[in-house]
Amino acid sequence: MAQWLDELAKASKPTLRFWHRAPQGIAASGQRLGVFSGSFNPPTVAHVRLCEHAERHLRLDEIVWLLTVVNVDKPLFGFPLTERLAMMTAVAQERSNWSVAACSHGRFFEKAQAVADAYPTGTQIWFLVGYDTLVRIFEPRFYPDLPMAEALRRFFALAHLAVMPRGNADETATQQFLLRPEVRPFADRIVVLPLDPSIRWVSSTLVRQRLEQSEPVDDLVPSAVAKFLAER
Repeated sequence: MAQWLDELAKASKPTLRFWHRAPQGIAASGQRLGVFSGSFNPPTVAHVRLCEHAERHLRLDEIVWLLTVVNVDKPLFGFPLTERLAMMTAVAQERSNWSVAACSHGRFFEKAQAVADAYPTGTQIWFLVGYDTLVRIFEPRFYPDLPMAEALRRFFALAHLAVMPRGNADETATQQFLLRPEVRPFADRIVVLPLDPSIRWVSSTLVRQRLEQSEPVDDLVPSAVAKFLAER
Protein backbone atom coordinates (compact mmCIF):
# COMPACT_ATOMS: atom_id res chain seq x y z
CA MET A 1 0.00 0.00 0.00
CA ALA A 2 2.84 2.40 0.84
CA GLN A 3 4.34 1.96 -2.64
CA TRP A 4 0.90 2.57 -4.17
CA LEU A 5 0.69 5.90 -2.29
CA ASP A 6 4.26 6.87 -3.17
CA GLU A 7 3.59 6.32 -6.88
CA LEU A 8 0.41 8.37 -6.69
CA ALA A 9 2.23 11.23 -4.98
CA LYS A 10 4.61 11.45 -7.95
CA ALA A 11 1.80 11.99 -10.50
CA SER A 12 2.46 15.12 -12.55
CA LYS A 13 -1.23 15.85 -13.11
CA PRO A 14 -4.21 15.42 -10.77
CA THR A 15 -4.85 11.69 -10.59
CA LEU A 16 -7.41 9.59 -8.74
CA ARG A 17 -6.91 5.94 -7.88
CA PHE A 18 -9.53 3.73 -6.32
CA TRP A 19 -8.66 1.70 -3.25
CA HIS A 20 -12.17 0.24 -2.93
CA ARG A 21 -14.75 0.53 -5.70
CA ALA A 22 -18.43 0.28 -4.83
CA PRO A 23 -20.17 -2.72 -6.44
CA GLN A 24 -23.00 -0.39 -7.44
CA GLY A 25 -20.85 2.55 -8.53
CA ILE A 26 -21.63 4.99 -11.33
CA ALA A 27 -21.40 3.34 -14.72
CA ALA A 28 -23.25 5.73 -17.05
CA SER A 29 -23.46 9.43 -17.88
CA GLY A 30 -25.99 11.57 -16.05
CA GLN A 31 -25.74 10.00 -12.61
CA ARG A 32 -24.97 11.95 -9.45
CA LEU A 33 -21.74 11.49 -7.51
CA GLY A 34 -21.00 12.75 -4.01
CA VAL A 35 -17.32 13.30 -3.19
CA PHE A 36 -16.30 13.70 0.42
CA SER A 37 -12.66 14.76 0.60
CA GLY A 38 -11.05 14.82 4.01
CA SER A 39 -8.07 13.82 6.11
CA PHE A 40 -10.05 10.99 7.83
CA ASN A 41 -7.69 11.16 10.80
CA PRO A 42 -9.64 9.05 11.80
CA PRO A 43 -13.09 8.78 10.14
CA THR A 44 -15.90 9.91 12.45
CA VAL A 45 -19.66 9.62 12.68
CA ALA A 46 -19.79 13.22 11.40
CA HIS A 47 -18.19 12.09 8.14
CA VAL A 48 -20.72 9.29 7.77
CA ARG A 49 -23.80 11.29 8.68
CA LEU A 50 -22.88 14.24 6.47
CA CYS A 51 -22.56 11.86 3.52
CA GLU A 52 -25.76 9.99 4.35
CA HIS A 53 -27.61 13.30 4.71
CA ALA A 54 -26.30 14.55 1.36
CA GLU A 55 -27.06 11.19 -0.25
CA ARG A 56 -30.74 11.54 0.66
CA HIS A 57 -31.01 15.29 0.04
CA LEU A 58 -29.24 15.26 -3.36
CA ARG A 59 -30.34 11.77 -4.48
CA LEU A 60 -26.75 10.67 -5.05
CA ASP A 61 -26.01 7.44 -6.87
CA GLU A 62 -22.53 6.95 -5.40
CA ILE A 63 -20.40 8.35 -2.58
CA VAL A 64 -16.61 8.36 -2.80
CA TRP A 65 -14.45 9.09 0.21
CA LEU A 66 -11.34 10.83 -1.12
CA LEU A 67 -8.01 11.00 0.70
CA THR A 68 -5.39 13.35 -0.71
CA VAL A 69 -1.79 12.15 -0.61
CA VAL A 70 -0.55 15.71 -0.14
CA ASN A 71 -2.74 18.06 1.89
CA VAL A 72 -2.37 21.77 1.17
CA ASP A 73 -2.92 23.01 4.72
CA LYS A 74 -2.38 20.08 7.11
CA PRO A 75 1.00 18.40 7.62
CA LEU A 76 0.90 14.63 8.07
CA PHE A 77 0.35 13.67 11.71
CA GLY A 78 -1.79 11.24 13.64
CA PHE A 79 -2.76 8.07 11.79
CA PRO A 80 -0.61 6.95 8.82
CA LEU A 81 -2.29 7.23 5.44
CA THR A 82 -2.35 3.45 5.13
CA GLU A 83 -4.38 3.12 8.34
CA ARG A 84 -6.74 5.90 7.27
CA LEU A 85 -7.44 4.08 4.01
CA ALA A 86 -8.05 0.86 5.94
CA MET A 87 -10.57 2.56 8.23
CA MET A 88 -12.27 4.34 5.33
CA THR A 89 -12.60 1.03 3.51
CA ALA A 90 -14.03 -0.72 6.55
CA VAL A 91 -16.82 1.86 6.62
CA ALA A 92 -17.40 1.88 2.85
CA GLN A 93 -17.60 -1.90 2.59
CA GLU A 94 -20.76 -1.84 4.70
CA ARG A 95 -22.51 0.07 1.89
CA SER A 96 -23.15 -1.00 -1.68
CA ASN A 97 -22.56 2.40 -3.30
CA TRP A 98 -19.62 3.87 -1.34
CA SER A 99 -16.10 3.91 -2.77
CA VAL A 100 -12.69 4.87 -1.38
CA ALA A 101 -10.02 6.60 -3.45
CA ALA A 102 -6.85 8.65 -3.10
CA CYS A 103 -5.84 11.75 -5.04
CA SER A 104 -2.39 13.01 -5.95
CA HIS A 105 -3.20 16.73 -5.58
CA GLY A 106 -4.80 18.61 -2.71
CA ARG A 107 -6.63 21.69 -3.98
CA PHE A 108 -10.29 21.40 -4.85
CA PHE A 109 -10.01 22.41 -8.51
CA GLU A 110 -7.32 19.74 -8.88
CA LYS A 111 -9.39 17.12 -7.09
CA ALA A 112 -12.40 17.97 -9.23
CA GLN A 113 -10.34 17.41 -12.38
CA ALA A 114 -9.07 14.06 -11.11
CA VAL A 115 -12.61 12.94 -10.26
CA ALA A 116 -14.02 14.11 -13.59
CA ASP A 117 -11.32 12.19 -15.45
CA ALA A 118 -12.13 8.99 -13.51
CA TYR A 119 -15.90 9.00 -14.06
CA PRO A 120 -18.10 8.90 -17.18
CA THR A 121 -18.53 12.18 -19.05
CA GLY A 122 -21.74 13.83 -17.88
CA THR A 123 -21.51 12.63 -14.27
CA GLN A 124 -22.89 15.34 -11.98
CA ILE A 125 -20.22 15.84 -9.32
CA TRP A 126 -21.06 17.15 -5.85
CA PHE A 127 -18.27 17.84 -3.37
CA LEU A 128 -19.61 17.48 0.17
CA VAL A 129 -17.98 19.82 2.70
CA GLY A 130 -18.41 21.29 6.14
CA TYR A 131 -18.55 25.05 6.67
CA ASP A 132 -14.88 25.20 7.70
CA THR A 133 -13.83 23.65 4.40
CA LEU A 134 -16.08 26.03 2.45
CA VAL A 135 -14.20 28.95 4.00
CA ARG A 136 -10.80 27.46 3.08
CA ILE A 137 -11.83 27.00 -0.56
CA PHE A 138 -12.22 30.78 -0.81
CA GLU A 139 -8.93 31.69 0.91
CA PRO A 140 -6.42 33.28 -1.53
CA ARG A 141 -3.40 31.86 0.32
CA PHE A 142 -4.06 28.45 -1.21
CA TYR A 143 -3.58 29.81 -4.75
CA PRO A 144 -0.08 31.31 -4.88
CA ASP A 145 0.49 30.19 -8.46
CA LEU A 146 -2.72 31.42 -10.13
CA PRO A 147 -5.55 33.87 -9.41
CA MET A 148 -8.07 32.44 -6.96
CA ALA A 149 -10.96 33.36 -9.28
CA GLU A 150 -9.42 31.25 -12.05
CA ALA A 151 -9.02 28.24 -9.76
CA LEU A 152 -12.62 28.63 -8.61
CA ARG A 153 -13.87 28.88 -12.19
CA ARG A 154 -12.09 25.63 -12.99
CA PHE A 155 -13.63 23.91 -9.97
CA PHE A 156 -17.20 25.09 -10.49
CA ALA A 157 -17.05 24.26 -14.20
CA LEU A 158 -16.71 20.63 -13.11
CA ALA A 159 -18.56 20.37 -9.80
CA HIS A 160 -21.10 21.67 -7.32
CA LEU A 161 -20.67 22.15 -3.56
CA ALA A 162 -23.02 20.90 -0.85
CA VAL A 163 -22.22 22.49 2.51
CA MET A 164 -23.14 21.28 6.00
CA PRO A 165 -23.12 24.00 8.71
CA ARG A 166 -20.60 23.09 11.41
CA GLY A 167 -19.31 24.41 14.70
CA ASN A 168 -20.30 28.02 15.36
CA ALA A 169 -21.71 28.47 11.84
CA ASP A 170 -25.44 27.74 11.53
CA GLU A 171 -27.47 27.73 8.32
CA THR A 172 -27.94 31.52 8.44
CA ALA A 173 -24.21 32.16 8.79
CA THR A 174 -23.51 29.77 5.93
CA GLN A 175 -26.03 31.50 3.66
CA GLN A 176 -24.50 34.86 4.56
CA PHE A 177 -21.07 33.59 3.52
CA LEU A 178 -22.46 32.97 0.04
CA LEU A 179 -23.16 36.70 -0.25
CA ARG A 180 -19.49 37.66 -0.01
CA PRO A 181 -18.21 39.31 -3.23
CA GLU A 182 -15.71 36.56 -4.03
CA VAL A 183 -18.32 33.83 -3.42
CA ARG A 184 -21.41 35.38 -5.05
CA PRO A 185 -20.44 34.54 -8.68
CA PHE A 186 -20.51 30.84 -7.76
CA ALA A 187 -23.41 30.80 -5.30
CA ASP A 188 -25.74 29.14 -7.79
CA ARG A 189 -23.42 26.10 -7.70
CA ILE A 190 -23.55 25.83 -3.90
CA VAL A 191 -26.31 24.20 -1.82
CA VAL A 192 -26.55 24.54 1.97
CA LEU A 193 -27.69 21.34 3.64
CA PRO A 194 -29.83 21.48 6.79
CA LEU A 195 -27.82 21.42 10.01
CA ASP A 196 -27.54 18.10 11.84
CA PRO A 197 -27.08 19.14 15.50
CA SER A 198 -25.90 15.66 16.52
CA ILE A 199 -22.62 16.06 14.62
CA ARG A 200 -22.08 19.80 14.94
CA TRP A 201 -19.07 19.46 17.25
CA VAL A 202 -17.80 15.99 16.34
CA SER A 203 -14.30 16.03 14.86
CA SER A 204 -11.28 13.83 14.26
CA THR A 205 -9.35 16.11 16.62
CA LEU A 206 -11.74 15.26 19.44
CA VAL A 207 -11.34 11.55 18.71
CA ARG A 208 -7.54 11.79 18.83
CA GLN A 209 -7.67 13.76 22.07
CA ARG A 210 -9.82 11.10 23.69
CA LEU A 211 -7.57 8.32 22.45
CA GLU A 212 -4.51 10.11 23.86
CA GLN A 213 -6.27 10.20 27.24
CA SER A 214 -7.39 6.56 26.96
CA GLU A 215 -11.04 7.65 26.93
CA PRO A 216 -13.80 5.84 24.96
CA VAL A 217 -14.61 7.05 21.44
CA ASP A 218 -17.41 4.67 20.45
CA ASP A 219 -19.90 7.55 20.33
CA LEU A 220 -17.67 9.52 17.93
CA VAL A 221 -16.65 6.92 15.34
CA PRO A 222 -18.51 4.37 13.17
CA SER A 223 -18.60 0.84 14.57
CA ALA A 224 -16.19 -0.38 11.87
CA VAL A 225 -13.64 2.25 12.96
CA ALA A 226 -14.19 1.43 16.64
CA LYS A 227 -13.38 -2.20 15.85
CA PHE A 228 -10.24 -1.19 13.92
CA LEU A 229 -9.05 0.99 16.81
CA ALA A 230 -9.70 -1.75 19.36
CA GLU A 231 -7.61 -4.22 17.32
CA ARG A 232 -4.87 -1.74 16.43
